[in-house]
Amino acid sequence: MCSPNDVLLTNNVLDTNNVYYRTAFWSSTLFRVTKTAPGDRAGGGGRSARGSAGGQGRRPETPQPPWRSVPKRGGSAPRPQLSREVVVAAALKVVEAEGGDALTMRRVADEIGVSASSLYGYVANKEELVQLVLEQIMAEIPRPQPGADWQDMLRSWARDTLAIFRRHPGVAGLTLGRVPFGPSMLSTLEVMLASLRSAGIPDQVAAFAGDLGGLYVGAFAHELDVTPLSGQDDFAAQAAAWLKSLPREEYPNTVALADHVVAGGWSDRFEWGLDVLIRGLASYLTSPPTEQGHWPAGK
Repeated sequence: MCSPNDVLLTNNVLDTNNVYYRTAFWSSTLFRVTKTAPGDRAGGGGRSARGSAGGQGRRPETPQPPWRSVPKRGGSAPRPQLSREVVVAAALKVVEAEGGDALTMRRVADEIGVSASSLYGYVANKEELVQLVLEQIMAEIPRPQPGADWQDMLRSWARDTLAIFRRHPGVAGLTLGRVPFGPSMLSTLEVMLASLRSAGIPDQVAAFAGDLGGLYVGAFAHELDVTPLSGQDDFAAQAAAWLKSLPREEYPNTVALADHVVAGGWSDRFEWGLDVLIRGLASYLTSPPTEQGHWPAGK
């Protein structure tokens, strides 16, 4: 649990840099947010993602996160070729071609053919641009079906998410150290929480499960992005031969399990890790959280 000093330090750092980190999930007080009317929120303009406001049978517009800035230029922009959507699309193109480390405001501006300063009329800073890219990618992940078995639901979500990351190389790395937490994830989160709670998973376990699953899938996808897939069979064979050559009296178990250590492809290992996570969650159905689980106080 963080001490008051830790929380104060975390708030100061985040407020200075406008960076939203996974390890400190706090409220909008960490950000300097301009109060606006609901219809003026970023990406809103008074319309929901499902149609115009006031339409019969339409869902109410999902409120934007309080850390999301408001485009300063909107429909009266003097540069008609620029919009928030254009900036996000260019950023995604840079990430897919060159990786997340290449994503800078200047590089995105070069991709579009404008000055870097012109982008700040549409996004507050690089961190917001990263969050908007993640928001767009998360919108592509199929929404879990309500009423499905919770284990099947989690497996399907993890596989679908990995497939989306594989379709957009470089994006998975952007999730590490961040929480891709925006409107696109809300409906998925709601279905997941409902399913886990209905199955009897304790509330705090259900609340943490999404973050743990996101970490696993994001890290696995990022490893696939940065590790060449070609030559893996050769490496596995060489690694097994080297392990078997070790002194058996010093490394008896390593030598005995040499072939097991390098067995399976990335898909096998992903499915095994997913099975471990789901088995772990299922254990809480019969063994509730204990004090040793380091749950937040008062939960």
